[in-house]
Amino acid sequence: MGCAEVSPPVSQETQSRSTTFSIPQQIKDLAGPWEYKDDAGKGTINLNELGKGEYDWEEGRFETVSLKEGQWIGIWVQEGNDREGGFELKFSKDSPVAQGKWWYTRIENNHEPLQSGGFFWMARRSAISPAK
Repeated sequence: MGCAEVSPPVSQETQSRSTTFSIPQQIKDLAGPWEYKDDAGKGTINLNELGKGEYDWEEGRFETVSLKEGQWIGIWVQEGNDREGGFELKFSKDSPVAQGKWWYTRIENNHEPLQSGGFFWMARRSAISPAK
């Protein structure tokens, strides 16, 4: 997870060409591959029906805690650099992109880190089509 604002992957043109998107209503609706992007890079997280998945950066793990009215809340853990934190994303109406922020809750033995986190987005991988 990084700390600069990033642009979502789906352009207005792509959104208008795509089929109608339904905001996930239950955690099990999140199952499948998702692309994420923050200032540290981008990657893919394949979520199971419990909203949990892994990502390559620092042996990362992603866990959904709740999904209500388009608000997606969860935690992340990175074993590789001994950090963990939380996230909150919000789906825009009729958009496959959830945008929001992430933050630290622990860096090594420090359970009150001063580092704040940053912005990121997640998009269902099947909703991202190559630009023409």
